[in-house]
Amino acid sequence: MISAVVIISLSLVIFFSPFKSNMQIFSESFNVLVSKSQDLTKQYQEEVGKWNMKKLDNLTMVTITDKYLPHFAKLENEARNLTVPNGYENIKDSFIRSIESEAASYDHFKKYLLTGNRTEDQLSIDNLSLA
Repeated sequence: MISAVVIISLSLVIFFSPFKSNMQIFSESFNVLVSKSQDLTKQYQEEVGKWNMKKLDNLTMVTITDKYLPHFAKLENEARNLTVPNGYENIKDSFIRSIESEAASYDHFKKYLLTGNRTEDQLSIDNLSLA
């Protein structure tokens, strides 16, 4: 759920940067991660949509969530291993925080599904809004 502003800013920096080759490598790698993140989020949210329409029960949604959480962890690790040109660490850090927040949201959602605890539901919503 990385913001479009970050992506556009990064693209402009790359276009005007004298270190285009290093920036281009970073940009391409980062764009791949953003694409993976968007795809993963879309796929998971499609499952949540099925749950909202009562096509999936809570335990099935818990199983689906357990299936997706490792994918978010893998994506976070890929982002942590991304080589970033000096001065652009904030882009990487913001992306990692977004992934962490999204994964935390889904973990709280899973806890809500298992317990019915509304606090877990609110924590899920709060974390997703930070993603």
